[in-house]
Amino acid sequence: MFAGILAAVVAGHACRYTVRDVGFADLGNERYTFFCFIDDEVSGAQVDRLGQVASVLFGDANVRFQLVNLAKGDHPQAKRLAKRTPGVPAGLLLSPAGELAWPVNFPAVKTDNPEWSFLSSVVSSPTRDVLIKKLIPAYAVILFVEGTDAAQTRRARAAVDDAIKAITPLMPQMPKPVEHPPEVVVVPAKRIAGESVLLWSLGLDAGPVPEPQAVVLMGRGRRVGQPLRGGLVTRSELQEALAVVGQDCECGLDRVWMQGERFPLSWGRAERTAAYAALGFDPDNPQVKGEISRIISRGPNSQPNGAASSSHFEQLSLGYSEELIEFNIEPEELLEADPEPVAEAKPVESDPEPAALGQVNTVWWTLGIIAVATLAGGGLLLLRRSGN
Repeated sequence: MFAGILAAVVAGHACRYTVRDVGFADLGNERYTFFCFIDDEVSGAQVDRLGQVASVLFGDANVRFQLVNLAKGDHPQAKRLAKRTPGVPAGLLLSPAGELAWPVNFPAVKTDNPEWSFLSSVVSSPTRDVLIKKLIPAYAVILFVEGTDAAQTRRARAAVDDAIKAITPLMPQMPKPVEHPPEVVVVPAKRIAGESVLLWSLGLDAGPVPEPQAVVLMGRGRRVGQPLRGGLVTRSELQEALAVVGQDCECGLDRVWMQGERFPLSWGRAERTAAYAALGFDPDNPQVKGEISRIISRGPNSQPNGAASSSHFEQLSLGYSEELIEFNIEPEELLEADPEPVAEAKPVESDPEPAALGQVNTVWWTLGIIAVATLAGGGLLLLRRSGN
């Protein structure tokens, strides 16, 4: 009885988020930066249009817009531009870590609204629009980029399909089952040039290559594991990444799986509403963000290459699950034997986390109630015996 009650108390505090759930959270620390370089030859009217379009397109995006007038001084990021035509805006997209950059050219062909075409290419593309629609309801999405080698592409595509067939029957066994199985979004070799920003942001080749490429995506466009190329696009590699998506976020899983790159995208009201309906909670709620942030920060985080230390797919197929229970009780300070008298240092006070303190208090209150009930029952039994 005691063990059953204790288990129920602990279970009430188990994590209600899976790795897929975490993939929908935007903690605000993974923003791309888009530098729009101009000079004094760019008209004031065009500068105003650029600012207006940026406020519309980037308002709900994971991209910051920064207008830089090089006529007022050099900028360190401008050195990454291969060539710039005076009087024509030039763009540079910087990765969240600031290590990688991708040039974005102003449209050479005249259009009715070239500023819109220029800036929209940063956060939108045909494949990204399809990905966003599929990622919200689906368990995950495999982005498959065709290679120019037909034989390699056929083999890799078969591996993608086999991985999805392998993971789909196991989905009902997961901590939080998802109705929609993984889907595939294909980028044909002839359309790779139009998806250069998307491919670059996910660590894939942004130009046609003989080898096919694949990457698993979840939630709000977050990459799971490493991008795969050529002979590395195998069923085992893909099904391993897919198995991780359904894991409970409180297990001993390496947090690197939850911190893959996200591609540049716009996530507006329609996407937020659809995500809320699919998940059953609001991933943009500040309290939810705080919980997820603590989950990521306190778990194991090797940040190597996203490789798994054990087979999550094998564990899932065997019905194995892992649950980590943390009581967050601070250990008592160890006392030294016959310590030398020293000046007493004033400890720095720190407030315990409310969530952690609440869990500990709940457990100890429950144990206390059980102890009192046991003693009271024993006392009544003794009184009845003495009366007889």
